[in-house]
Amino acid sequence: MLSQNPQLAHYIEEPFGDLFIEEVSHGKSSFKNIRITSQAGAVYFQNLVQATLDDHERKRRLRRSGTRYPEPLPPATPARLLSKEAEDFLNDKKRQNREQTTIDAYRRTLTILQRVTGDISVAGVNHTHIYEMWDLLRWAPEDFISNPAYQKLDAKGLIAKGQALGRNQPANATLELHRRLLSAFFNTLHEAGAIPHSPMTAFKAPRKDLVVDPEEPERLLSQEEIQKIFAPDTFIPWAKKYPHRLWCPLIALYTGARINEIAQLKATDIVQDHGVWCFSIQKTVDADLAGSTGKRSRQKLKGKSAIRKVPIHSSLIEAGFLDFLADIKACGHPRLFPNLSAGTCRKTGEPNGRYSQGFVNQFGKYMKELGFGKGIGSHAFRHTLATELDAKGVRVEHIALITGHSLSKKAPVLQENYVHKSAANVRRIQVEALALYQPSLALPTYTRGQFRQRLSKEAKMYP
Repeated sequence: MLSQNPQLAHYIEEPFGDLFIEEVSHGKSSFKNIRITSQAGAVYFQNLVQATLDDHERKRRLRRSGTRYPEPLPPATPARLLSKEAEDFLNDKKRQNREQTTIDAYRRTLTILQRVTGDISVAGVNHTHIYEMWDLLRWAPEDFISNPAYQKLDAKGLIAKGQALGRNQPANATLELHRRLLSAFFNTLHEAGAIPHSPMTAFKAPRKDLVVDPEEPERLLSQEEIQKIFAPDTFIPWAKKYPHRLWCPLIALYTGARINEIAQLKATDIVQDHGVWCFSIQKTVDADLAGSTGKRSRQKLKGKSAIRKVPIHSSLIEAGFLDFLADIKACGHPRLFPNLSAGTCRKTGEPNGRYSQGFVNQFGKYMKELGFGKGIGSHAFRHTLATELDAKGVRVEHIALITGHSLSKKAPVLQENYVHKSAANVRRIQVEALALYQPSLALPTYTRGQFRQRLSKEAKMYP
């Protein structure tokens, strides 16, 4: 096939001056006396010839009862290299202030695609490439992107290598993430008019698997299980090592907040609103990150609905949470749990993780030692609080004011622009709802200076 001509492919990847092609023919189509003087010209000519070949193939397939795949680009349609379109797409995601982890996920997916296709014109990517990428994701060694030993292997070689090693199959959620990221990339190009269709059109989201694993642990916690987690003879010895071990599980239990929302709290996020002490779930500026890119924060939120104030449960107040807050303020560190790190990218200095990860690892080990099954962690507190409040008759929209879930709106214009919830009324609703949630526990009482060593100047703390 001419579009895969070694001489032309070399010219596209390694420009070396003028290239003269006397004649190329296919069927009734013929190109004569072609002189190519630039890399862009080589790509254009490759697209032109490939489109002509595709047009012949399209007519052949239509004569055989058609196809479910969209039409290829018409002849002479210009398109840029996949690497260039990927670079511009990722830069646009930065412009949109997307999270670095999201941008990195897009980059990984597009890198894998290019490993399959080579750096061809983006218009040349079709459904067969996507099928081959799916095989690569399923069978290639898990470290095929980073391992230097695999850099010279093509897609077929990687697949054969992974199959020989007995590669474990990736989770369906992983494959679905790649599908969504590719769809977003090609849909953006389609909307911009760069391509007339997306090669992902034929690749729909998989049907939800309704299979139930009877051995999968229940994510709701019973009163007995909650008492087991916070039993004084096990919880206090485990929790005394760090402030986050003591307070993160307790705050999760009594607020239903996501664990990263808790782990990233700052002292200034503890506020009084209409006479009620609250956790303010928000993103605020980290002064040490301010620079040429403007105001930035290490805090992360799942979405707009996550921004909220949640009353501090009376049980936490009685356990001495405000005394702990006073210790943090005396320490001078801006965050409530300074012994937790969000990680730092060596190249950019930006955080490359979540403050919650360290706690999740520690709490997961603690839960395993207590005999809880895999998958049962701090998120179970969120499920439990929401379920308990629902069982006590609290309206779903009132539970969402506490948990930060988004709600579908039957009349969005009315609800977003005219029905203004007063802060005082919201606090009243939340306090009344949380008053109905009273786990039967005897909480440990905090003593001022309890974590003096962990909050001292000599302690290892993170920004």
